[in-house]
Amino acid sequence: MIKVAFILNFRKKAWLGGYNYYINLFKCLHLLNNKKITPVIITDNRREILKDKFFKSYQIIETSLVNRGNLFIRIVQKILIIFLSRNILLIKILKENGIKCLSHADSLGGKSTIASFPWFPDFQEINLPKNFSLKDRFFRKLNVIMATKHSTRIIISTKSVQQDLKKISVSAFKKSSVIKHNALIENNIKFIELSALKKKYNIKDNFFLVPNHYWQHKNHICILKALKYLKKKGFDYHVISTGLFHDHRKKSHINFLSKYIKKNQLDSNYKILGVIPFIDMLSLMKYSLSVINPSKSEGLSNSVEQAKTLAKNVILSNIPVHKEQLSDNFYYFNPNDNRKLASLMCKIAKSKVKWSETKIKKIKKNNLIKNLNFARSFQEFIIKYTNN
Repeated sequence: MIKVAFILNFRKKAWLGGYNYYINLFKCLHLLNNKKITPVIITDNRREILKDKFFKSYQIIETSLVNRGNLFIRIVQKILIIFLSRNILLIKILKENGIKCLSHADSLGGKSTIASFPWFPDFQEINLPKNFSLKDRFFRKLNVIMATKHSTRIIISTKSVQQDLKKISVSAFKKSSVIKHNALIENNIKFIELSALKKKYNIKDNFFLVPNHYWQHKNHICILKALKYLKKKGFDYHVISTGLFHDHRKKSHINFLSKYIKKNQLDSNYKILGVIPFIDMLSLMKYSLSVINPSKSEGLSNSVEQAKTLAKNVILSNIPVHKEQLSDNFYYFNPNDNRKLASLMCKIAKSKVKWSETKIKKIKKNNLIKNLNFARSFQEFIIKYTNN
């Protein structure tokens, strides 16, 4: 059995997409009958992300070496990789615990005897460079260069993101492997009743759902403009938004959106719930008219995959990665065209398209196959590139 280490040292609320990705990966690996790899979790002494009961069954290693807040330790480890071509501090801990590779984290160094597979979910700086400072763009490119020189292999989640990587570095592109993930939602999951959700969150029937954090590139303003246009036309549609109401790169963005909502009297049409329990979000998704993702740049969207699993209508910006996730009942629009979005919302609200039971059963069956393929692909990747 190959021990594969994952560093989970981020705040759950700050990166729900990443958190859900790891949960999903580990669940998919459980589906394999012929298991040849087992995850090991490395975290700092804060252990914030590991309060979840899900991780109780995994081996957990605590070390200050992965503390994101300790800039000194982070710099020392970078220096070790640059001058020695191996992170001797972290490698020592991995060896002591019988770990053969480090996945979805920083590189361990070109001369490391333990394999490392950094994961890049997306390269937003290629599509929306103005959203990043010169310093941020420099360090994001540096991370790619370091991964190219000092990792065993680079993991990418979609072909379109892999093409973005090619624009940054042809060498990195050649060293990358695409492993598409999927959304595993158990068939026996207990959804919360709509009546309970309406009471808990003070929401109405027939709503659209937007399950995205409020980072500028997520493009919530397009939805607000669509609602403003629809309201002028006499339509009283409702949108429920979940996700962290904060943008660490542009703090003024939240104030801008709040003012827009107030100025255009959209308070009754647009409900911001913030970060809510995962089962609540999935239940809202189940009862929604459609899921909307107007983002201008994405990796492989977890919420889109979840919507596919639940057989929902999905309205998406026509960016390459969203087109790559194409499924039945997907509707696309230019992320700058709020009127096209408005027309699609009208179309779905009026038609109230629902899937047949036969179609839903087929989707669930296909979803199981996709989850198994995700797990098999990852396991085969680890076996292929890890020194046993």
